Amino acid sequence: MIQSSHTTSQSNPKPMVRTQMYVDAEIHRDLIMIAKAEDKSMAEVAREILKEGVAKRKNFDTSGKKVLQKLLDMHINVNDPYLSENIDHYLYGAPKKQP
Repeated sequence: MIQSSHTTSQSNPKPMVRTQMYVDAEIHRDLIMIAKAEDKSMAEVAREILKEGVAKRKNFDTSGKKVLQKLLDMHINVNDPYLSENIDHYLYGAPKKQP
């Protein structure tokens, strides 16, 4: 069972979700040391590190440009008047629904 609650703070006006996770002891010690050195809470340091890490991994294209380019690279017959009906043929090799 996952429990969560939403809140905001003056320093961070974005809605936040409360969550819990296990970290190994070394990471926990490092978080405490960094928080003390930066005069921040451990939670604030953890949020900053998570935000940086997620931003580095979040490199997926949501514009659809890569998908459209892949479709163009397939050299689909765009003169097919039944292109939308035959899309499975062009994408997956299924039989054409319309000639």
